[in-house]
This record gives sequence, C-alpha cells and structure tokens, in this order.
Amino acid sequence: MSLHPMKTLLVEARAKGYAVPAFNCANLEMIQCVLRTAAELRAPVILGIHPVEMDYMGGAPVAVAIARAVAEGLDVDYAIHQDHGDTVETCIRSIRSGFTSVMYDGSHLPIEENAANSAEVVRIAHAYGVTVEGEVGTIGMTDEFGARLENAHLCDPDMAERLAATGIDCLAVAIGNAHGFYTATPELRFDLLEEINRRVKIPLVLHGGTGIPRDQVQQAIRMGVAKMNVGTALRYAFVRAAADLCASEVVRDLPLMALGRAGIRAGAEVVREYMDICMCAGRSG
Repeated sequence: MSLHPMKTLLVEARAKGYAVPAFNCANLEMIQCVLRTAAELRAPVILGIHPVEMDYMGGAPVAVAIARAVAEGLDVDYAIHQDHGDTVETCIRSIRSGFTSVMYDGSHLPIEENAANSAEVVRIAHAYGVTVEGEVGTIGMTDEFGARLENAHLCDPDMAERLAATGIDCLAVAIGNAHGFYTATPELRFDLLEEINRRVKIPLVLHGGTGIPRDQVQQAIRMGVAKMNVGTALRYAFVRAAADLCASEVVRDLPLMALGRAGIRAGAEVVREYMDICMCAGRSG
C-alpha cells in the first residue's frame, strides 16, 4: 500500500501516456470498491471526495481515516483528493486532515481573485507536500453538489497560463466537458486543448468523465490530460444495484449489507471500464 501526493501519480502518467482516474466516493463501500479494484488491476487511482461527501461521512478526518483503513493491506498506489473546494479555508481543513491533494476551485471568480486564492492554497499545501489542482473556465453542473449550472464557459488559454503561474500542480480545463449525464454526445474542443497544453506545462485534468467517448478521452490523454474525474457513473451503479436488489428481495428482511455488496460489485465494473479507457491498468509497481 502506498499513499502518494497526487502530483506524483500525474507526472508519471503524463510522461508515460495514460491518465489516472479520480472516482468520487461518498461512503465506505465506494472506497472499498475503488481501492480493491485498483489493487486487482495494479492501477494507480485517486479517491476524489467532495466537501459534500466529506460532510456525509462525518468530516474530512473521518473520510481520510476510512480511506487509509481500507487501503491497509492492499497493494495499491493511490491519492486522497479533495474535489472542488471553493474556499481557501476548506482546502486548509483538508490539508490538515491528511488529504494528499486539494482542488481550489475559483473558476467562478475573476481571474485575479482566482489566482490570488490559488497562490495562497499553493503556499500552504506545498509546505505539507500536498498537491494543488486549479480550474479555469466553468464546467457545467447538473448534479447533487451544487446549484444547477447549465452554461459552461470554456477555458481561456491566457487565464490558464495566468493560473499556472501561481504554482498549481495541475489544471482542470473546461473544453466542452460537463458534470452529470450528458444530454448529447460531448464534442471536446481539441483545438483549445492543444493551445492550453502548449502554454501550460503541467498535467491537465478532465472533469465530467462519465459519458465522454473513449476515442475522445484517449485523444485528450495524448494532448496532456493526466487525470479524469468520474463520479456520476459510479454513483449510478451503486444506486441502480440497490434499487434492483430492493425490487427483487423482501425488503422487510433489511438486507443492508447485501445492498452494500451489490453496489461494490456493480461499481467495480464501472471502475474497470474507466481504468481501461484511461489505459492505467498494470501501471503500478
């Protein structure tokens, strides 16, 4: 078992032409699913935990403790990443709680404020050996983590260059991707990605990985993307498995542990699928 700063995993991935998937996890079973499957496939992996998910689990220290306990005894290279922290204070709490990576998301702010806050997070995080992810452009959101946001704003390469100068370790870019289920097949803006990658010499991050066609993901990897976030597909697998089991079982028997096991089995198929898309299986050790 090896817990890493996320930067370590991403630099290796970018150099060798694959990406590391970051799976959003909200409970014990999801973390078990992701880490066990990663160990089975000998694949590096990132546990992405949004502040809403942390709160659900009982806070940032509890989330870290669960992840570390599950990883104990597993041969897996992983990072624990705070997803979409929208304040400097949120990132500081995660750093103090043992996260090995934090995302400061100031994409909703003017670039000057985004950059100033990102630089402050970098100053603190790097003193603890913690990776920092930033974001430029607004990625559309249709999920449970915030207000419904339909209109994404694409990443401006000038702003990407400005944010990279703060010392962040990786950059999330809005190039036609969105959180949640896509209502039509996404068309990533590879011309924009090419320009950003030319000007920003750090690993790039693709949010909204659920539903992006394999060929587009792998083209993005060839153009500098070293991390892809997957949340919706894994959550759907767990919820669908629970619903199917409840429809087939006598619910009065309260098959709580059976629900968890069903979710882990269904979720493992999602993890395998996206690790195959990201070409990261067999890359650990």
